[in-house]
Amino acid sequence: MGNLESQAAALNGLHHPLLAQQRRQDLDSLIMHQALLQALSELGQEQESVTPEQREHAWDPEDCSSNFKVLPDRITARRGELPMRTDLIRGKKGYRVGKHVFEIYWPVDERGSHAMIGVATPLAPKQCLGYTYLLGATSESWGWNLVDRKITHGGQITGIYPPGKLIFQIPETFFVVLDADNGTLSFRVNNEDLGIAFSNLPTHNLLRPLCISASATCGNCDIRMKYLGSGGEVAQVTSSGEQIVSVPGPAGTSLYKFHPRCGDNIDVMHSGRVARRRDARNNYKKGVVLTRNPLETNELFEIRLDTKIGRWAGSLEIGFTTNSPESLDYPSVMTDCRAGVTLMWSGTNVVKNGVKVAELSVDLDDCTIGDRIGIVRKDDRSIHFYFNGQVLPKAVRLKNNPETVYGAVDVFGQAERVTIIEGGSVPTSTSPRQEATDTPVKEEAIGNDPNAIMFRMRETVDKLRNGKFSDMRQTIESVASNITQPYHGTDDRKIRQRFGDHLANIGGAKELTRLLERLVDMGMETQIAWAGISLVRSTCWNYSDASLKICKQFGQSGLLRHILADLDRYGPGTSKNQKRRFLIVSSISILHNCAKATENRQLYHDMRAIERIAPFLKSEDTTVTTVALLSLSYIVEEDKKELLEASTETIAFLLKVLVSALDDPKLRGQCEDGTFSALELAMGLGNIAVNDKNKSTMVEGGCIPLFVKLLQRGGTAEQECSANALWVLASMETNKAKIRSEPGALDTLKRLSTHSNDAVRQSAERALLVLKPAVPMQQMAFGMTASTGKKNCEYQQRCARFKASLNLSEHFFNKEFDMCYCTTCHTGRGDKLYYTRGQPAKDYGVPVGWCRHALKVHDRAHALDVFKKWHIAFHGTRLDAVKPILECGDLLMPGDVIMGGKELGEREGHFCPTWKPKGFDTKQIFLSPSIRYSGHRVYAFPNDYTDKVTNKTYKAKVVFQVYINPDSYKVGPQTIGETSEIDPKFDNQEIEWFTKQRGCVILYGLLVKLEE
Repeated sequence: MGNLESQAAALNGLHHPLLAQQRRQDLDSLIMHQALLQALSELGQEQESVTPEQREHAWDPEDCSSNFKVLPDRITARRGELPMRTDLIRGKKGYRVGKHVFEIYWPVDERGSHAMIGVATPLAPKQCLGYTYLLGATSESWGWNLVDRKITHGGQITGIYPPGKLIFQIPETFFVVLDADNGTLSFRVNNEDLGIAFSNLPTHNLLRPLCISASATCGNCDIRMKYLGSGGEVAQVTSSGEQIVSVPGPAGTSLYKFHPRCGDNIDVMHSGRVARRRDARNNYKKGVVLTRNPLETNELFEIRLDTKIGRWAGSLEIGFTTNSPESLDYPSVMTDCRAGVTLMWSGTNVVKNGVKVAELSVDLDDCTIGDRIGIVRKDDRSIHFYFNGQVLPKAVRLKNNPETVYGAVDVFGQAERVTIIEGGSVPTSTSPRQEATDTPVKEEAIGNDPNAIMFRMRETVDKLRNGKFSDMRQTIESVASNITQPYHGTDDRKIRQRFGDHLANIGGAKELTRLLERLVDMGMETQIAWAGISLVRSTCWNYSDASLKICKQFGQSGLLRHILADLDRYGPGTSKNQKRRFLIVSSISILHNCAKATENRQLYHDMRAIERIAPFLKSEDTTVTTVALLSLSYIVEEDKKELLEASTETIAFLLKVLVSALDDPKLRGQCEDGTFSALELAMGLGNIAVNDKNKSTMVEGGCIPLFVKLLQRGGTAEQECSANALWVLASMETNKAKIRSEPGALDTLKRLSTHSNDAVRQSAERALLVLKPAVPMQQMAFGMTASTGKKNCEYQQRCARFKASLNLSEHFFNKEFDMCYCTTCHTGRGDKLYYTRGQPAKDYGVPVGWCRHALKVHDRAHALDVFKKWHIAFHGTRLDAVKPILECGDLLMPGDVIMGGKELGEREGHFCPTWKPKGFDTKQIFLSPSIRYSGHRVYAFPNDYTDKVTNKTYKAKVVFQVYINPDSYKVGPQTIGETSEIDPKFDNQEIEWFTKQRGCVILYGLLVKLEE
């Protein structure tokens, strides 16, 4: 459940209750972070407030003539009194894309003879002698003189603007409209569009961004510029937010630059300071680039990761090579280079000519946007490694350390763009390596680009960590603009998740918790503290709804303990105090979101969260009662499901909002306090339906036609969830007839039972099975006859015949724990779809559609208490690997030599030595808590099998079900090149587990799946 900006655009949750009340009065278009910033301005800022965004797009005090300065309001530029010269100032941002609108205030009596407004690239001059048309004096600027209305470019007067008006006075306030996409500049005056003044401006040019500029001759004239935002889309991004538009450009100077001769898929830009891999979604290698000149002794060579994508594993690498950029035959990956001497930091390893020589404490594969990595060669020839400005404790000294080496970077896998950042000693002007230039490098306008937004998020978190804000008001403003606003700036769930994951990666959860503690210590009675508390809580509320990764971080940061304490402090009683209500609603909502992360379950247990949340089920506030109920539905154990019993009013509330969602084209339902998505409502109702009384109340309240309608209107996620809800409801005999008689219910389920999506098909099949007429008394739901007590599942028998065809010794198996998970057997047992095991608890998916042949478990499993403490996972494999695995008693890695002398290799379609992210180690055991992932054909390769009884040919796959030590494995992204969601329970970025530790995995069952 999220806390969102407006009822019209909110998704998946409730928004700020205080703002909801304001909207109902007179602030219908105001979003929460804007209200907070407005409140801050009322605490002491100037009456005419300046937003952080306007300051970011304001005049640049570092990019102007010495006769200009920027005033303390940071949006007004003042020219000094030096006579007989013309001076120019540029804005902070350089625009390459988007449509941008600016308000200019320039008093008429402060214009002199040449008061010019327009655009200029960073190459345009900033001053000249005499009074002249400086803006437009070269090919790098375009200017409009407000005095004589002449427009100039390239040193030529090109016309009078606006044309056709003999007499026209430009007022003190007017507007500049830059359309960087179409390359046009126009102006507006008094709601009148004056038309295009300049066209054919450079567009999408990395070296010539367009900066709003002014040139002036009048002493002490003031020119105020306020950015009014984008009049159109600033940047088009993909659904995953991975198209790169702009990121902060290189700042300052650097000793090193990249050589233009580089790998086949890499481009060198920004005068050698930036390298970016082309078409990174489809190409993960050939991104090697070297420095132009050799590395200097005791000088830091440091790069910053600018952008990354989520498709591949692995990331950037840094090191050096004796090969010069002119002579190197560039390899696909730099660790494969065998010519000369090449040393690379790859993952956690330091590799010399492909051979590991050391292991470091930092894994470059885990780098996130904004991370900095570097190397230094010391006088003693030792090589030191840096991460985010800190030297790592290990250094390397080679036996034969070469005299001359070039810096080497491999932009590989998830890494897409890097920048050489300022560092080292800048050489003197006589140095042949320095390319002297006075051209400033402008920071690009970031607009809505996710990668650039994440840079600002990182800067803000770093400032929070280092205490670099001058006061609390400034701190809150920065959090509002750079952390809270990005969430409100998009309703794309994938981009929001990306922001939340990034916030977790950079330690945002810990810093937000610390900030909240500081604000609470200030006392809620102060306006500044309350504004900050509201902001931080709402930010945590929103991002915990978007990202399970940050939910886990909030569990570790101590935030959940703080908000549970607030529940204890204020209690479930009703109150008209809006502050108190917000604290309760935000607390219960954050707890609800964070309860979805199984890693937090033990923490909830330790904090006695169930006992502390349960009293709020009796609250007279419907919102509080509802969210408390949904929170408990994730953490209440099976034997305590009576705690989930909901009142008729609570269920009626949920169904009412679901009705609203089904009437909305975007499947979003409104209530007094906010908005829920239909998917969240269906999931919530399905969760609480485990309580039998709730089943009856929901059906009596009219939930069945709503679920049927969602089956018909929703996407695959809504269809799976709705079918599962009907499946749970139908477990009560009194509900079956009502579902069967509902118009369209059975027909829709039958249609979905042939759906191409496995999850949708299986959920529809489950529902249809339980909706069948009652089984005669002499039969049982488990596929067994009462008279014989023998198993009668045809699918299980078919799988048993297949297992027999593998010629495996029966000594490996323990038939007592065999289990069929076909839809019929799984449904008949009443199994859930996911269960939790281990310490700390972790979810795993029930292998629906598979049949388990239980294995005999070694005595060490009992000695280590694995059935209680270890996690359950799956390992897909080929048919010809089953027997060797059982014979050695352990899972095998690529490169292992099995009995008989055969060496195992990687599966086709999975990463291998010739097709893998740089630094990615394929010599590991790969598992997953998701059977959908481990059962993918890349791991569980299908083979044809003809059953001698049915004479049908099936596609047969095998997967091992295992227990794995919780401390033995790492978690990473999928590595099979999948772009769509694999399993709704597990994010694609955390669906694969891998380990190099033998003995940490205990085989428990051989799963078989036969598909026609």
